[in-house]
Amino acid sequence: MGKKNKIYRPEEFDEAYEGPSRTQLKKDMRELQQLGIDLAALGDATIKEANLPPEVEEALLLIKKIPKHEATRRHMQYVGKLMRTFDTSHVQEIVEAAKNGHSIKTAGFHRLEIIRERLIDGNDDLLQELFDTYPENGQRLRQLTLGARREKAKGKPPKDSRALFKLLRTLPLDREN
Repeated sequence: MGKKNKIYRPEEFDEAYEGPSRTQLKKDMRELQQLGIDLAALGDATIKEANLPPEVEEALLLIKKIPKHEATRRHMQYVGKLMRTFDTSHVQEIVEAAKNGHSIKTAGFHRLEIIRERLIDGNDDLLQELFDTYPENGQRLRQLTLGARREKAKGKPPKDSRALFKLLRTLPLDREN
């Protein structure tokens, strides 16, 4: 008995299924699992406010109660499976807003640190501008700035520098100084 050589014709391949590959499906599943992990990391209150289907909400709230790594991994696969059942665009918006909110807050702190350093390094024009802009806090701002300059010159601990930063945080500094 000999082997039959089957001849394939090009028209047989024309109607081949062009759906997502297995690799793409796995990638999508991992993305949904990561989205679930990110949402669970935001806390229980955020999960409850996200208006998720009840079984997804329950599964996300259960994550923190699972002690073992392998059990957590399997549970996250389950969460990814559940998240395939509904539109996750709302969840992505929540996670992105939380990430961007954190970066905005961090950028604000860096900006305040730069302002504080400019004040301590002797930028009297900036000090006068802040004094004129916020007269109710101007005197305290000037005292803390001069105290922080003395601390820096003498190499003392930055007590007034920290107090200056706290005072700057309370001021509505809405433009670049």
